[in-house]
Amino acid sequence: MAKYRLQLFIYVTAIFVVAPAVAWQLPASQIRSLTPDRILAQPDLNGELLQQPHWTSNGARLAWLRTNLPPAPPPSPGPPSPHLAGPPATEIWSLDTATAHSNLLVSATQLAAALGAAAPARRTQDDDHPAIPAYLTDYAWSPEGRALLLITPISLVWLDLESGHGRTLVSGTEELSDAQLSPDGRYASFIRDHSLWLTTISTGASRRFTPPGTADLREGEPDWPYRNEIGLRAAYWWSPDSSRIAYLETDDHATGKYNLRSADGHENSIVYPLPGTPLPVVRLFLEPVSGGPRHPVEVDSAKPGYLPRVNWTPDSRQLAVERLSRDQKNLDLLLIDAATGRSRVLLSDKDSYWINLNDGPHFLRDSKRFVWPSERTGYRHLYLYDVTGRQLSQLTSGNWEVTSLDGIDEARGQLYFTSTQQSMLDRQIYRVNLDGSNLTPITQQRGTHQAFFSPDARFFVDTFSTSATPPRQDVLHADGTLLTPINENPVPSLAAYNLPPVDFLTVKTHMGADLNALMIRPPGFDPSRKYPAIVYIAGGPGEQVVRNVWGGDTFLWLRMMAQKGYVIYAQDGAGTAGRGHLFEEPLHLRLSSLEMADQRDGVRYLRSLPYIDPTRVGIYGWGYGGFLVLHAMLDKPIAYKAGIAGAPVTDWRLYDAIFSERYLEDPVRNQDGYLDSMPTENAQNLTGSLLIVQGMTDEKVHVENSLILLNEFLETAKYPSAMFFPDRGHIFEDHEAKLALYRAMTDFFVKNL
Repeated sequence: MAKYRLQLFIYVTAIFVVAPAVAWQLPASQIRSLTPDRILAQPDLNGELLQQPHWTSNGARLAWLRTNLPPAPPPSPGPPSPHLAGPPATEIWSLDTATAHSNLLVSATQLAAALGAAAPARRTQDDDHPAIPAYLTDYAWSPEGRALLLITPISLVWLDLESGHGRTLVSGTEELSDAQLSPDGRYASFIRDHSLWLTTISTGASRRFTPPGTADLREGEPDWPYRNEIGLRAAYWWSPDSSRIAYLETDDHATGKYNLRSADGHENSIVYPLPGTPLPVVRLFLEPVSGGPRHPVEVDSAKPGYLPRVNWTPDSRQLAVERLSRDQKNLDLLLIDAATGRSRVLLSDKDSYWINLNDGPHFLRDSKRFVWPSERTGYRHLYLYDVTGRQLSQLTSGNWEVTSLDGIDEARGQLYFTSTQQSMLDRQIYRVNLDGSNLTPITQQRGTHQAFFSPDARFFVDTFSTSATPPRQDVLHADGTLLTPINENPVPSLAAYNLPPVDFLTVKTHMGADLNALMIRPPGFDPSRKYPAIVYIAGGPGEQVVRNVWGGDTFLWLRMMAQKGYVIYAQDGAGTAGRGHLFEEPLHLRLSSLEMADQRDGVRYLRSLPYIDPTRVGIYGWGYGGFLVLHAMLDKPIAYKAGIAGAPVTDWRLYDAIFSERYLEDPVRNQDGYLDSMPTENAQNLTGSLLIVQGMTDEKVHVENSLILLNEFLETAKYPSAMFFPDRGHIFEDHEAKLALYRAMTDFFVKNL
C-alpha cells in the first residue's frame, strides 16, 4: 500500500451541470430559504404523482388514482401549515388512448359510497385494536373493462362502471392482503388469516382455497424475508386460463423470530432468520380452482435455499420456477409440467460472488420462447431462449446494463427495455428486435425515465424527472412520440426557493478508478471563501446516489443545508449500482473496506479544493449509509468532524440472512469478514461529534445494533448523541417524526460543523 500513497493523485472533471428548472429571476424580496417545516409542509415541493396506474387487458384505456387536495389557505407571513384543511379526496380517472381524452371514471363521492358500505362497525374505545379504515389502496380492471374490483385493507367491492353500483364482496374487521382478480374475471382472491381465499364475483360467496394457515405455516402468503428481501409481492399465481393456482407454502416453525415492541408494550413478531440459522422452508403446490386435492410440485425445496420467482407459460400448461441456492451463487430455472408436477432444469446461471435476482423469465405467446435477463458477462443483458434451454439470440450487449424489461410487442417482433447505455447517471428507454438487431433509443431527454407499458406494448406511461425537476407523467406512443400529458406536475412553489443546482463530476481515485460524484454549492457561491462540507453517503450494492433524478425530501434537505452555507458532496464508490455486477463484486466477503477507501479519496479531493475548509467536513447516511458513517467516524484515518448515522448496522450477524449471506457468506466460515465489517471495535477512536438516529420498531435494522454500539462507547468513556423514535420503523413516514428528524439533523450540523 505504501507505493499507492506515494503515487496518490486525484483529479476531477465536470461532466455536465443540470440547470435548475426554477425561475432564477425572482426579485430578491420574493426568494425564500428552505426550512424543515417548509420541506414537509403543503403544498408538497415534490409535487404529486398519479398513483396505481392500471391498463385494461387490451391496452385501450389507462386508469389511475388522483388525490384532490383541499384548497390551500390564503398566504400568511408565518410558515406554511404542515397539515391540510381537510382530508384529501381520492378519485379514479381514465384515459382513452384512441382519443387521447381523459375523464373522471369514478368520483370521490362514488368511491366513498361504495367503500362506506363495506366499512366495519365501529369498535369500542376499550378495544386495543381500533378499526382499520376501508380506504382505497388499489383496484383492478375487469377483463372487458366495464367494472372495477376496489381493494381496501379489509374489504373488496365490485363496482359496475355503467350503472355506478357498488357491491360488497368481502368485508369485516380482519385485514386482507395480496388481492387479485382472476384472469377471466370470475373470482377475486386474497390472503386472510395466513390462507388463500376465493370469492365468486357473481355471488359474493367466499371460501378458503388452501388449508388453514398460521403465522408459522403460511399458505400462499410470503413471510417477512420473502416479501422484504426476496421481493415477492405475492406468493400465489393464477394460471392464464384461470383453471389453477400455484402457491407457496412457507414453513417458519424452525425459523427465527424477532419481536418489535411498541411504546405501549404491545409486541409484533416477524420472521427474521439471522445469518447461519434455519431459513423458511418453502413448498410449491398446484390446486385446481374447480375443486380437488392440491398437488406438490417437484422443485427439490428440501435443500436450503429459495424459490424467488414463479411464472406460468401463456398456455397454462407449464410453470417456470427459479431455484436459488442458499449461498446465492447458483440459480436454476425449472420448467414444470402443470399436469404432473414434474420438473426439469431448463438453464442455470452461476456466479463466483453472488447472483442478483431479476424479474424473469418473460415468455412469448407461443410458450416456446422466453427472454432471460442475466449478468453472466458482468453486466445485466437480455437473452432469447427456447424451452429446450437453447439460446436463440443475445438481445443486448456492451459495457452498460439493462435495468428493466418493460414490454414485448410480438406482432412487430420488438422488445422494450430501460438501460444505462447513454449514461449511468440516466435511465433511458430502448427498443430492440427479438433477433438482437436494430437497437433504437426511444426516449432522448437527459434524466431518468421509468416506463409502464400497455399489455400490447403500443403505449407507455413515462415518469420522467431530473435532479432539477420533479417527476412528470406522460403517455407516449411506443416510438416515443407524445400521446398526451397526464400529470405535468409543475410545482410552482419551487420557484420561490431558488434551489442550488446539482453539478455532476468524475473523481479519479489513487487506484485509477473513475467515480461518479455530485456537488451542490451554496447560492452566491464565492470560490475565494472557505465553506464547510457535508458528504451524503448511501453505498452498498443496489444503491446509487449520483443520478440525474429528482431526489425528493432528502435532496431538498441537502439543498437547504447548501442554502445555509455548506457544500454538499456525494460519490458512488465500489459496490454501488448502475455500473454492472463487476463494479459490485469488490464488496464480496467484507463490507466497508473498499467503500471507505473510495470515500477517503473523495474527501482528499474535497479538502484539496481552495474553497473547502478542510477542518469542517461532515458526513450523513441512513441504513447502509449509516453503517458507513460509523466507519467514517471511527476508522483511522478520520477525516470527518461530525457525522449523522441513521439506522446503522453495527453487526451483520444481527441483520437478515438473505442480505448478509449474499455478500459475506456463512458467518462461521467467514467469521473474519463479519468481524472486520463491524465498526464497533473502533469505538475508542471517536474524536468528532456523532449523532445516532434509530427507530425503535425498525423491522430491518433492529435497535440492538445501536444499543450494542452505545454500550461499546460506554466502555471507552466516550458517548455520542443518540435519538430514538418510538413506534417508528426503518423509514419515517409520518410528518411529526420526519419534522423532528430534519430539525435535529439541521441543528446538529449547524452546532458541530
